[in-house]
Amino acid sequence: MKYNTITPDNLMAALRLFNAAAGTDMVHKPLTPKLFEHKFLQNAVSGQHNINLITEDGLAFASGCYVEAETPKAYVTMVVVDKNHRRKGLGSSILQALEQALLSQSGLSTTELSFFNPQSLEWIIPGTDGHDHPNTPGVDMQSASYLFFKNCGYRDGACQNSYYIDLAAYSYPVDIQQRIEYLHANGADVVLYDRHMHTGLDTLIDSFDNDMWRRDILGEMEKPSPRPLLIAVRDGRAQGFTGPLDVQPSGRGYFAGIGVHESCRGIGAAKVLFCKLCMSLKDMGAGFMTLFTGENNPARNIYEAAGFKIVRSWSVMRKEHKRKGEV
Repeated sequence: MKYNTITPDNLMAALRLFNAAAGTDMVHKPLTPKLFEHKFLQNAVSGQHNINLITEDGLAFASGCYVEAETPKAYVTMVVVDKNHRRKGLGSSILQALEQALLSQSGLSTTELSFFNPQSLEWIIPGTDGHDHPNTPGVDMQSASYLFFKNCGYRDGACQNSYYIDLAAYSYPVDIQQRIEYLHANGADVVLYDRHMHTGLDTLIDSFDNDMWRRDILGEMEKPSPRPLLIAVRDGRAQGFTGPLDVQPSGRGYFAGIGVHESCRGIGAAKVLFCKLCMSLKDMGAGFMTLFTGENNPARNIYEAAGFKIVRSWSVMRKEHKRKGEV
């Protein structure tokens, strides 16, 4: 079977396959030609190389990329087959062609489907009026894709759960005011960060050893007019954070993460921080919030205590490929 590389000149056939499956076979948002080209043909990060294949007859489409970095990775993003031509081997055949291209060009021996993939795609929370999340952290375990990738040799790694809350009727849980008073009695409060009044934010973020937080939090605070950041503070020193506060065009309340120094753990600081984040975003006009976290991440207790519910579960999947000459 012959496969063509997708270019701006022939992307409409792949777009038709994608949009026919969006909202039915998969939870992704449909895309315009411009957005499709941006998502699949353009590079989101430095060192990214996209590989997009489509069968000559336009019945199957597969996309992935590899990233040259300190820890290089090869990602499969998706495989889509015309609904009238499934279970004929088209999907597994084009996936194999994509894998071979990824591995031969990257020199790697593993492909994966995970939240680190820079080809991020928005999806709609089922049962909502267009409430969305900006990326898929693995393979939707409720979709046919999950069994497809299992049958193609991919194995489960971590499980990621997507959480959602409608902020329209959000109010503080009954115990939060008591936790706020308890924090204050223990010398801690949750306030908006002021670089002229508060110290220790750099040290706090560095203690988590999280490059994304260094970029999204410290980078934000270096701007002339940064977005607001909530912190747990004691004696003027930052002991926890969440934010920055922002409402996205879809009405989604932005969430980059939450972290609390060990000296403030066990006294409710994280739950107060998160609930104040939800209320602050509601006051700013956010209609909903979404986030995801690992099945075994203790942070889920914070989100669930605030009223968030799991709406989708995703599997981070990997496949080890034999190198040439291996038995």
